[in-house]
Amino acid sequence: MLIYFLRHGDASSHSRFHDHERPLTNLGHNQAAYVGKFLQYTKTHINIILTSPLTRARETGAIVQSIVNAPRMEISEYLVNGTQPRQLFKQIAEFDVESVLLIGHEPFLSDTISVLLSGDHKTDIEIKKCSLALVEILEPLHPGTGILKQLIHVETISKFIKP
Repeated sequence: MLIYFLRHGDASSHSRFHDHERPLTNLGHNQAAYVGKFLQYTKTHINIILTSPLTRARETGAIVQSIVNAPRMEISEYLVNGTQPRQLFKQIAEFDVESVLLIGHEPFLSDTISVLLSGDHKTDIEIKKCSLALVEILEPLHPGTGILKQLIHVETISKFIKP
C-alpha cells in the first residue's frame, strides 16, 4: 500500500476565523495546485483522499482531487492533532485500497509517519506546509512497517512543474 501525506497549503491567519475555519490563502491555493499537478505529472494514482475536517485541509483536498481525478474524497476525524495514528491506520485498512492521500496538520502527520517508519514517535521528520511525503507499507498496516520513499516540499515541486 502507498500512503501519501500532504500538509495543507498556506492558510489565513486573520483573527476573524476560528482555527478550524481558516481558509487557504491565494498562496495556499497555488501550493495545492502545484502538488496536484506534480501528482498528475508523475502519473500517481490515488484511490481515495482523506482530509481532516478543518477548512484548509478540505480546500487543499478539493484542489488536488480536481487535478488528479481521484474517485473519492472523504473527511476523517482521525487526521486532526490529538488523535492516535492507530485509529487512522484502522480506518485506512478498512478501505482496502492500493493508495491513499492523507491531508492534515502538524505535528500529527510527522508523528504518524514516524510511527509507520519506526514504530514510535522518535523519528525527526518535519512536514512543512504543502510538503508531500510517500510511505510504502509492507502489508499489513502496522507501526514500523513503512518505508519512506519520498519527501518533497512544494517549493521544489514548483521549480519543475509549470503553473
